[in-house]
Formats: sequence, structure tokens, C-alpha cells
Amino acid sequence: MMKTGDLKFQVDSDALQELASVLDSPEFHSSHRAQTLLRYLVENALSHRSDQLKERTIGIELFHRDAAYDTGHDGIVRVAASDVRKRLMSFYSRTASTRTGPGIRIVLPSGSYVPVFEKYETAGPAPKESREKQPGVASGEARRRLWVAGGLVLLGAALGAAIALVSASQIAAKPAVAPVLAEAWRPFARLDANVLLSTATPLSLVMVPDGYGRSTHPAPPEAYPLFRQHRPLVPGAKLNMSFTDNMLGVGTMSAVVTAVNTLKSMGSSYQILPERVTTLSELRGRNAILFGAPVDSEAISRTMEHTPLVVDYEPSVKGFVIRDRTSGQMIVPEKDGYGDFINVYGLITVLNARDSDHGRLGMVVFSGITSAGTHGAAEFFASPRALRNLRAVFAREGVNGFPAAYQVVVKCTFSNLLLLAYEYHSHRILQKE
Repeated sequence: MMKTGDLKFQVDSDALQELASVLDSPEFHSSHRAQTLLRYLVENALSHRSDQLKERTIGIELFHRDAAYDTGHDGIVRVAASDVRKRLMSFYSRTASTRTGPGIRIVLPSGSYVPVFEKYETAGPAPKESREKQPGVASGEARRRLWVAGGLVLLGAALGAAIALVSASQIAAKPAVAPVLAEAWRPFARLDANVLLSTATPLSLVMVPDGYGRSTHPAPPEAYPLFRQHRPLVPGAKLNMSFTDNMLGVGTMSAVVTAVNTLKSMGSSYQILPERVTTLSELRGRNAILFGAPVDSEAISRTMEHTPLVVDYEPSVKGFVIRDRTSGQMIVPEKDGYGDFINVYGLITVLNARDSDHGRLGMVVFSGITSAGTHGAAEFFASPRALRNLRAVFAREGVNGFPAAYQVVVKCTFSNLLLLAYEYHSHRILQKE
């Protein structure tokens, strides 16, 4: 007969074996953050530390927050846990027909950070998805996961994938558009909107093995170990560097997808073009959405030439900030002890003040400190919850609805290129009507 201690050892052993299988699955293999959090939760639960699995404790121990951080404003733990739940449900849904008992499933209940180990005897359906209500936390994790493969993506391939994604989804039933979304996006919310989405293309240096493409500069020695971290390089091969303006940041590409999905939900017509193949004259007579930082875009620089808020380089901090040209104040991003960004900022600039024969034209610029800031700005402007809160802020200043021209600063929490959460920071009204 198996003793109690042996039974406990067997459960722990089965749970750890199941954990290894889950972490090695496609659902988790692409996300270091999800792997780290699930391993942390399971190992602590098996070590009788379930009472320590609280939001604040996890934020401090795993995400390096300080002891006084505000969990109400910093939703990193809630967002990460929600992502783990979705990945677990996806894993068990995919493997339900092939799993036979006895065995153990790992479940992370809604509203809890303590994993549950469910025993089963035969193959069965995956646990039902639980609904979570997470105020102040960015949604749309599944959409954002499409762009976590690297820091930069090829523009042509990425835009092609985005268009394919939208085209494939057109067969689905069109969801109802939230009234506040149609109100905030009103120049774009019609079939004949003819929206131009223009993406800034930063000038970049890319590393390539000798013999690939146009190589113009030898790579420095420190580039070799970085290149080999995720890419094959045969012994003795030489690396070279070449210039390209055909790349986008992951966050910028995610912002484009967010905007495209929003336009599609409203039945709007649109066109996506990199700025390097368009000119400022292309904006004439068209609704336009611009993506990127002024330093990478003549169109954005010219468009925001006289706005009070702008993304700008600040020599004193050796980095980019949100600068208020009228007061001289700056909003500076936050870094951890290793010098990595923790919180950056996005900037939404709405300039719906151009008149045409077809009525007032819309202009929106999604910019930010790093491409994650650009992504956070787009997600904020596509969120009915965030827009309702913003409209309430305007109402307190005596503005009915959304002004014709305004700017909004969005605080963005991210890790490893992935946007985790976004929230309103501040705003400026430029023109009420």
C-alpha cells in the first residue's frame, strides 16, 4: 500500500512532469514571461508557499517592483496571470483528444495566483475559460502575441501578414461597434473613409553573414555572441553590417494591426504604406493615421511641428522623453537597476481639423518612447473603456464629447518587447470644436 508521504511525492512528481510538458509546448515556448510566471507559481505551491502567492509579493519577487508599488495602477501581475490562464486553456484544449489518464492538469483559477492540480483518469475537455474583470489593464493579448518574435520585423512581410490576418477574419460576423469608439474615430468610421495608414521606417543597421545581401561595414567583435544567441553562424564566418529602411519595431507593427482591426470593425476602407514610398502630398484630401516617432518621420515631424507635446531626444537623460514645448517640462521613462525600460510613454495626437469637400478630415498620430509606447497609444485609442474614461475627463473641463484636436499621454508598462498594460497619464486640448 502506498503511504501518505509516497502519495504526496507522487503528486508533486506528476505535477512537475506536467509543468515540464506545458512549458515545452508551443503555447508557452514563445513567451519567456509566461514560462517564468507559471514555473514560479507551481514551484511555490508545491513548496507549501501558497500563502505567499499574492499579487504584491509576485510583483516584488518576480517582476522586480519596489515594496511600495501600487497594484491598482500597475497591473503587470494581473496581465501576466491572465495570459498564463489563456495559454493553459489553449494547451489543454489542443491536447484534450490525445491525453489519457491517469494524469494531472494545471489550472490557474480566476482571481487567484495559486495553481490547482486537477487529477483525471481519461481524456477529457479542457477546463472552461473563466472570465476576469481587470480594470486599467490592456486587452487583446492574443493579437499582440503575433509580434513577439523579434525586436524588428521586415516591413513587407509584416504588413502582408497583417493584411492576411484581417482578410481571413472578414468571413466572421461583424461585431457591434461601441458608440464611444465610433465617436472618437468619427472621421474614419465610414465606408468611404479611404484611410491612409503610414508607418515611419527607421534607418537601421542589420547584421548579416558575409555573402548575404549588400554588406558594407564589418561588424564589431561584440556583435558575434549577440548574433549567435538566436541565429546560426558557422565557425569562422564573418558578420557584416548593412543599412536598411525596410524595418519596423514590434510595437509599431502591433499598433498598425490594432488600427486595422478597429477600422475593419467600423467597415472603413484603408490603405497601408510605408512612409518611404509616400510623400507629404499623399496626406492631402485623405484621412490619415501615422505611426512612429518624429525622428524617423518627416510627415510626423511636420504634422507635429506646432503641437505642445512631442517625443523628443533629451541630452541630459541620454534618451527620448515626452517634451512639453510650452512649459519645458519632460516626462521621462523609467528603468530598472539593469538599465532596461520598465515604463515608457505613448503619445496620441488627434488633429481632426482639416476641412475638405467631403467634410472634416481625420488625422491621428500614434507616437511614443520606443515602439512599445506607439503600441500602447494605439491600444488606448482602440479601447472603449479607455475612451469612455477620457471622455469623462474632457467633460470635467466643459467639453462635450471629443475635441477636434488634442493630445493624450499614455503610460505603458512593458517587458521583453511586450506591452503589458497601459493607462491614461495626462492630456492637452488644442481645439475644442
